[in-house]
Amino acid sequence: MKEKLIHSYITKLRKEDIVQFALQNHVTLSNEEVDILYTEIQNNWQQLLYNPEVVLKRVKEEVSPSTYEHIIYFYQLYNEKLRRFLN
Repeated sequence: MKEKLIHSYITKLRKEDIVQFALQNHVTLSNEEVDILYTEIQNNWQQLLYNPEVVLKRVKEEVSPSTYEHIIYFYQLYNEKLRRFLN
């Protein structure tokens, strides 16, 4: 049931949502980085939940070091909350 809720959210996620989240958190993303993040989230959200290392490694190679640092920061910040939700 919880995965269905997450899947429902992911299917409605837009690139503009990623841009807005970044701007609200004082992070600047290039259009290419937005595309990369959007594609990874849309296609690999389950892997991000349960085995994120592969996705994060792939993203690290495609975004700027600064962007990657922000991704790791927000991943760690929200991962614990998400784990509690899923359990």
